[in-house]
Amino acid sequence: MYPDLSDIEEKLTVHISKTLALSTKRQPEETANALLSWQRAQEFYDGMISFLGPLKGKRLLEIGCGYGLFLAICKKNKIKAEGVEPASQEFYKFTLKFSKEILKRYGFLKNVIKNATGEKLPYKDNVFDAVVSFYTLEHVQNVSKVLTESTRVLKPGGNLYFVVPNYGSFWEGHYGIFWIPYITKPLAKLYVRLWGKAPEAVDEYQFVNQVNLEKKVKNLPLIVKDWGNQQFIERVQELSISGNTLGSAKKILECLRFLKLLKLSAHIASFLKAQTPIVLVAQKVSS
Repeated sequence: MYPDLSDIEEKLTVHISKTLALSTKRQPEETANALLSWQRAQEFYDGMISFLGPLKGKRLLEIGCGYGLFLAICKKNKIKAEGVEPASQEFYKFTLKFSKEILKRYGFLKNVIKNATGEKLPYKDNVFDAVVSFYTLEHVQNVSKVLTESTRVLKPGGNLYFVVPNYGSFWEGHYGIFWIPYITKPLAKLYVRLWGKAPEAVDEYQFVNQVNLEKKVKNLPLIVKDWGNQQFIERVQELSISGNTLGSAKKILECLRFLKLLKLSAHIASFLKAQTPIVLVAQKVSS
């Protein structure tokens, strides 16, 4: 049984209405509900286990742990989980405060979350069995540093599991709009304006895609096992793409299914490395 978060969700909704919603033009209630969704956190956990296998008794680090729901589920399943979350930006002003309260309500210690960034992890080398991240890599300051630091703290044989929106795909989830793959930021700002949305948030996002991620992990002691292609194909065909933009995305998928183009479209998108999200699964080797 998950603890009730309705009071926290109410406060978060007000905060989002004064920050993120000003640029995305999304309903703040919708975003707050997604960020505090136990179902979504459980989906993250189940997805991770499907790729990495059982992690009971293992040490896990989550980069960008947000409000701590995923960590709480991990700890409930006897994983030695902890996380880092920066608290410097205005939007993340209450993240640490709320996450500690949520963990407390679930019966776990509040100090499992540290105020730190993925670019500078406060841990020694080779200490974690798994380093994971969900929809965070597009928000960091330096993608390469985060990947390097994540690899550094992994034990040899440990696994990296990063889920990240694909800016080489045809969908942008933060704004909830059809996307032009590999578009530049200046053009992206103009494009976002055409949708009637404010472009300021574009500056925050790293336009991560599989092509540039392949280049960044190439020189790291990692063996890439998956990019999430098959999972994407299966979920598209089942119309089970999750996220707080599901409504709009699902209408497009339903239209493709009606035209009997859904399966073909999923395979073409995968072939073009346009699956979204990217699910980077990699194992650290001895350097």
